[in-house]
Amino acid sequence: MDLSERCVLVTGGAHRVGKAIALTLAKMGAAQIVFTFNSSQDAAEKTTQEIRSLGCEVLAIRCDQSDIQQIDAAIDLINQKFGRLDVLVNSASILSEAEFFAVTPETWDQAMNVNARGPFFFMQKAARLMLAGDGGLIINIIDESVVKPALNWVHHGASKAALWNITRTASLALAPKIRVNAILPGAVLKPPNYSDEQWEHLVDNIPLRKSGSPEDVCQAVTYLINADFVTGQMIVVDGGTTGL
Repeated sequence: MDLSERCVLVTGGAHRVGKAIALTLAKMGAAQIVFTFNSSQDAAEKTTQEIRSLGCEVLAIRCDQSDIQQIDAAIDLINQKFGRLDVLVNSASILSEAEFFAVTPETWDQAMNVNARGPFFFMQKAARLMLAGDGGLIINIIDESVVKPALNWVHHGASKAALWNITRTASLALAPKIRVNAILPGAVLKPPNYSDEQWEHLVDNIPLRKSGSPEDVCQAVTYLINADFVTGQMIVVDGGTTGL
């Protein structure tokens, strides 16, 4: 896909992997880069400047994607400003730790609303705009909890497994004009709450004996941008962890 006249949206694009994806799409020549953020105002302003320095028109939208009205408003703003949307990357998510008996209805609902319901309604709203034009591409970022039990993140795993199911269903519902795929990153960026010792222990248990980087995820994004015959698929970028 030639991005030179395309508009792309990356949810959660102010920092971490989402930011790396937004910058990669800018370097690929996207005409307009839109990204959402929730509370990371300072990071959003810095990312906006970095994207603009690459010659792209950029729009940062504050959006709490647990609120459907805010999702609707974000897509409506993109339509008003640019009149099109060609690529959606659902990167925004939350990760809250709780063992099985500590999960509450509130933490369950929060995980499902942000990690599954929010991306679904971003897809639904974005797809309508894509179908009014030339079609497009949707990429959902999932994680290892989709295929491996995560004992202290049962609600998170359920939300990401739901997003993978949504990905496969959407690939059929939106074909042939819109391709829908998922990327499953492993240890590509140390979680903010991890100590160095925790991170080193995790890396020691990766078959390739090293961590990845956000750039590894971006390589998968680049592939999917250009893979016109690929839809309904999961690209795993985890150093072999899910194969254990």
